[in-house]
Amino acid sequence: MRTSGATLFEALRADGDSVVEHGGKPVSVRVGELADRADSAEPWRLRGRGWLERIEAATWRTFGQSGKIRVGIKTTADAVFIRSDWAGVEPELLQPLLTHENITAWHVDVPSTKVLYPYDLERDKRTPVDIEVFPGAAKYLESHAERLKGRKYVTDAGRQWWEIWVPQRPGLWATPKIVFPDISVRGRFALDRSGAVVNGDCYWISLADIEDERLAYLMLGVANSALGLRFYDEVCGNRLYAGRRRWITQYVERFPLPDPETAAAQELVDAVRELVEGRGDPTAVDGLVEKAFGL
Repeated sequence: MRTSGATLFEALRADGDSVVEHGGKPVSVRVGELADRADSAEPWRLRGRGWLERIEAATWRTFGQSGKIRVGIKTTADAVFIRSDWAGVEPELLQPLLTHENITAWHVDVPSTKVLYPYDLERDKRTPVDIEVFPGAAKYLESHAERLKGRKYVTDAGRQWWEIWVPQRPGLWATPKIVFPDISVRGRFALDRSGAVVNGDCYWISLADIEDERLAYLMLGVANSALGLRFYDEVCGNRLYAGRRRWITQYVERFPLPDPETAAAQELVDAVRELVEGRGDPTAVDGLVEKAFGL
């Protein structure tokens, strides 16, 4: 990364972007006007300059307009509910659990961890099972009663003391879904067809909420691409340590989708479908995404 030779103060007062050395490290300085925000919860960003304006003009719909983005389950007692060495608990209450460790771009690995998930998977809304029908689970939960009953917010909400705090919608787990970790250097969006439950360190978008499966493949293509990474930095810009980014709902819901009816978008859909199936060339995606946006 080549620096300009100016000081950091000089770069901040300049009319254009630059890279300067400060404290022995290169610092990228961007100069411009802040964009207006429709909502105070949105992050501040610079007004679109060229590239971003072209993306916005070519956007058919955003991720948030195409499907609901949900965070994974939150037990608030992981040591009780999440294990890899279950014994004595009825297997029908144990569900495979996807965490950030199981998700790479395009694919998910089979998780070794399982979660004790005491809900009726046939019901769309949270419906606890009759725990007395499962004596093994009942005995196990009773052995941790002191800790679980200490979660007063659970019982104060009218729930059973042995419930998960945020179980999400049990009936949707069996439906294919897009999954991605909360924190990663770049997009790690994958399609999961295993029916696994998603942990709270990840987010998910059920294909039941997406009107066309092609949109799911377009989402994967955009989010895992160089264009998606640049869009994140232009619009969201929340960097953590070591270049890691937060892929939270308020950011991801703003990601753009190209018109799915174009030939270029269909080409991208076909390429992503191959990658999800374990075939294809991931290096081709960046060019196909740009083509779908008319760049």
